[in-house]
Amino acid sequence: MEAGKTRPWTDDLKVCPHTGVGEATNQKYREDGSRIEAYKSRDKKCLCIVEDTLLYAVYSGHNGVRVSDFALQKMAADLLLGQLNGRTTDEAVKDVIRQAFHSVEKGYFDSIDADVATKTALQLQLSVDGLSQYQISQEFGALLEKLGKINVELSVGSSAVLALIYQSKLYIGNIGNCRALLCKTDEFETLTVTQLSVDHNLYNEEEVLRLLRLGLEAQNFENCPLYSTRCIGNYLGKTGYKDCDFLSDASSEPVIFQPEIVGSLPITSACKFLVLMSSGLCRALHDLYPGDTSKGNRNLIQMIAEEFQNQSTLAGVAQSVVHRVVQLHHDAFMQQVDEGNSVPTFSNRDDITLLIRNFNYPLPNAFNNRKNSSRSYTSSTSTTSGSDATPTNYSVEMDFSGTMASGVGTNVSVTSSERSEVDSFPEQERKSYKSYVDFSDYHRRVAEARKLGKLPRGIDFD
Repeated sequence: MEAGKTRPWTDDLKVCPHTGVGEATNQKYREDGSRIEAYKSRDKKCLCIVEDTLLYAVYSGHNGVRVSDFALQKMAADLLLGQLNGRTTDEAVKDVIRQAFHSVEKGYFDSIDADVATKTALQLQLSVDGLSQYQISQEFGALLEKLGKINVELSVGSSAVLALIYQSKLYIGNIGNCRALLCKTDEFETLTVTQLSVDHNLYNEEEVLRLLRLGLEAQNFENCPLYSTRCIGNYLGKTGYKDCDFLSDASSEPVIFQPEIVGSLPITSACKFLVLMSSGLCRALHDLYPGDTSKGNRNLIQMIAEEFQNQSTLAGVAQSVVHRVVQLHHDAFMQQVDEGNSVPTFSNRDDITLLIRNFNYPLPNAFNNRKNSSRSYTSSTSTTSGSDATPTNYSVEMDFSGTMASGVGTNVSVTSSERSEVDSFPEQERKSYKSYVDFSDYHRRVAEARKLGKLPRGIDFD
């Protein structure tokens, strides 16, 4: 721990033993293949238990760590110290989560009052009538430098995604570019994956339209399409937006504080695992699969499913997946260099945090369970855009061949979605693909379902 830095009180809370976390600090790439860390990690995480309440969260700071560090401790304090006592309805629990988000936002803005006052005082000193910008830059260079540093400090913000398990029900809250995925199985042991969070950036059509109504167009964000249009903090994108070059044309605050709250979702035996992703991991997947969030989600789930079969601990699963994403990202950069691309589409990577909360997905190589699972899996993802959107279904074959433990097959059909409210999981459109391992158990289940007349229509299971 850095000298003079207070140890977070959340470090003393009981850690959930059913969760694994993988992490990688940011990197700046060089054309010779070397990599360097550009700044200290800005990601924060929480995976703690207080009595019958479990809280999991990932916070991704941008332009600094001040907000994510503040949010980590304040959010836990507002959710785990008795605020949920007596809350028996979904709306009551969601209201506590919503209030916790607002308490974090208000608490952070209260904490920067001195910085805002300093900024205002500096601006008053620089508002000299009759002087051009050039003259001001020559005569007040020191003040301008100080103002620039204050503006950077006031631009610090954070994306966040949290999962709260209370009374055996799951609630999700998110703001910004962190992401949550829930994996379940249906009656045919098909693994379905649903994105429960909403990405708040310029790839979200609703956010683009909102900014257009404020007078901002896409070219304002030409170099930062993944800019968080909603977040915790970021005074310069909210109250102080008139001092931000690419936001100043807006008719009102362009960056807003409006989290998405989802729930409740009952945690049943069909729930297999939950995934929380930092904004840096989401950005890395976007770099690898430009403009295709669903493909990034699908391939991440593919890697997680593989590592569940390869690793002996949940931490090993999460860290191995992170290592793979990190290597794929750097390889993609080097490929552009080798192809002579003078301006690669990306040349760095943000901090990455991957949190996996396992419910009952098999870990056959675990130290306390060395027996191989005999189950076979199919994976699919459902996605919509916005709270009232209709799911868009399509299937994509994913090859797991040669990577799974002996006797365990994974046959994947995936769709993807972003939705702000999920009350139930829509029926999926599924297809079957040629297997590469023994699928006798799969065919037995199909035969039983056919005999009972429960097979979905219009799908060839042979």
